[in-house]
Parts: sequence; structure tokens; C-alpha cells
Amino acid sequence: MRVLAGRYKSKLIRTINDPLTRPMMSKVRESIFNSLQFNIENKDILDLYAGSGSLGIESLSRGANFVTFIENSDDCITILKQNLKEFENNYKITKSSVDKFLQTSLSTYDIVFYDPPFKIETDIVKNEVMKIYNILNTDGFVVIHRHTASKELDTLKNYKIHKEKNYGQSNILILRKL
Repeated sequence: MRVLAGRYKSKLIRTINDPLTRPMMSKVRESIFNSLQFNIENKDILDLYAGSGSLGIESLSRGANFVTFIENSDDCITILKQNLKEFENNYKITKSSVDKFLQTSLSTYDIVFYDPPFKIETDIVKNEVMKIYNILNTDGFVVIHRHTASKELDTLKNYKIHKEKNYGQSNILILRKL
């Protein structure tokens, strides 16, 4: 996998070799960033369930101000650190569960990438997305990556659907905070 555009275009992004992690396809990442292209530069980004960090790294490459990566797996954090070696120091990696981070974060963000494992139940996803609201700046975006077979998220108060599209097994839902 490689960075698609920006300052670090074509830089290799290493991934972890684990059947429970699933790197996002390039065409899905490209679609997400095309939808947000004028909303990345100079913005503060949160990458939840960061894995190899592809979404946050793409944001840094496209001029994000700062990216916070949240990951609980030691193996993923090791890969993430390797992937970020050549980047400026405008990022932070935090080892934490997403739920704990969302309960304790004092920072706010312009864009939150939310890419939980597909096996996580819809009720947990909905609960975490509602907690994201509290740390999302006005007019901020939440980008949710789910399996197309996952239960649909019921109407989420205080969010407006910006875009929704399926790509193979991936469902991308981009919400904007009202």
C-alpha cells in the first residue's frame, strides 16, 4: 500500500500480517479523500483504530496540521511507528482503547477517521460515534468504515450524511456535525 497524493505521494505504508486487520483498498481511500479534499489542509485529524495509519498518514501527506493516532495493538503500533519514521513531528501515537480515549480526550478535531474491526457490534459502533460528537469541531466530519453486511446505523442525532457509498465489502459513511 502507498500514499496516494501530497507531499509523501508513493511512500510505502507497511501493514501488519494479521487476518484480523484489513488494510483499506486504495480506491476506497482515494474516494474518501476526494470527498474531503478541501477539508484536510491545516486541520486536526483523529485516526481511531489506526492500524497501519494509512488514513492519518494520507492526511499528513495532504497538509493536515496534526494527526492523533489511537491504537491498542502493540503489533500495529510497531508498524505505525515504522510508517511514520520519515514524517515531521506533527503527529502523536496513543496506545489506548477507543472507548477509553473518547471518554478522556480533552482535544477536539476537524476530521475523525473511525475504522473499527468489522466484527464490532453495531450498538458499540453507534455508541462510539455518538461519543465522537463531543470531541468534533463544528462542521467537522466523521468517516466511518464498516462492512456492507453490518447493520445500518440508525439515524444519528446531530449529524448530517455528507456521503455514503459501498465499495465491494466496504461501506463508507461520511457524516458532518451539525
